[in-house]
Amino acid sequence: MTKSDQPLHDQAIPNAFYAPTLLPAIEELLARGVDREHIEGLFRRSLFELRTPFMRVPLFMSRRFWAFALERTGDPLIGLAAGRRFVSTATNGLTYLFDVAESLDSACQYFVRFFPFFNGHFQAQILRGGDTVELRLLDRGSVKASTATADYILISLCSMLRRKFLASGLERDPVLGIGLTGPCTANPQEHEQAFRAPVQWQQAQHSIRLDPQLFVIPLTPGNHELEQTLVELLEQTRRNSEPTLLDQVCDHLIVDLAQANWQQWCNAQHLLERTAARRLKALGWSFSELLDEYRRFRAEDFLQGTDLELVEISDRLGYSDVQSFNRACLRWLGCAPGAWRARLLQGTMPTLKL
Repeated sequence: MTKSDQPLHDQAIPNAFYAPTLLPAIEELLARGVDREHIEGLFRRSLFELRTPFMRVPLFMSRRFWAFALERTGDPLIGLAAGRRFVSTATNGLTYLFDVAESLDSACQYFVRFFPFFNGHFQAQILRGGDTVELRLLDRGSVKASTATADYILISLCSMLRRKFLASGLERDPVLGIGLTGPCTANPQEHEQAFRAPVQWQQAQHSIRLDPQLFVIPLTPGNHELEQTLVELLEQTRRNSEPTLLDQVCDHLIVDLAQANWQQWCNAQHLLERTAARRLKALGWSFSELLDEYRRFRAEDFLQGTDLELVEISDRLGYSDVQSFNRACLRWLGCAPGAWRARLLQGTMPTLKL
């Protein structure tokens, strides 16, 4: 493989996502009988607000949503099921631009360019080889993407790629295979049937392998003027997306959980603590609740993805001692952090609590 056609630039850690991208997944939960009020309570937003064009919310809410979805459905394949709804129900500037691009090559270039604005968990990268092209998703968010998140995004993207071929009257399948970072499941054929492609497990990055010949051929009649209009709209939206107070507080938290301090942040923003707390509460949250959410998901990431000692994880999360960290894990995970890590190593996923 050669270097990406679109090299990744050094940027601040992504910490937000475009809320309407989860609407197909929300529809899947509603269809399974999950109460609308519980979903709205999870986000502390109404479904009307979540449908607001270009509404971005902090990234921890994505992890919160998929943990909730798994808990309520008990379905480890909920990401795949929800992703099947994506193409028929999710429309935004990026999906429109993807559809009107003149080839898979140009469509994927747009995907690389704009996807982090819409998702937050992943940055995309195109790598070309002798016999394949890979569209890779690199986990770069402030909190890691869950398995359900990756399933949801990958199957949605596969559907968009195939739809582009169908719209051009071509019956060939551009998707050669899927790469997933996780271990092989007990029933790997379920993923292969859902993706309609072979799956390779325990890969370095999530990826979609594409036919290099089909990647560059012209597809639907090009509409350069429409493409440019959509690009300009997306760029304008990205430039003009002002962070809310909630976004600003969350961005402060991810810099260093151990040093996060409400009073210092308010002073730096020239805000009275009482005024800032009232405005934040109007958005559904308090500083202590947000700190607890980020500590919980970062704790899961540290326990699952690193060999750090518990005392070091405790320090990084800002706890004064390991006992306080243990108590927090009992509340979040239903067991002590060492036990949770041990169960992960044994292949037994601990029960999540919200």
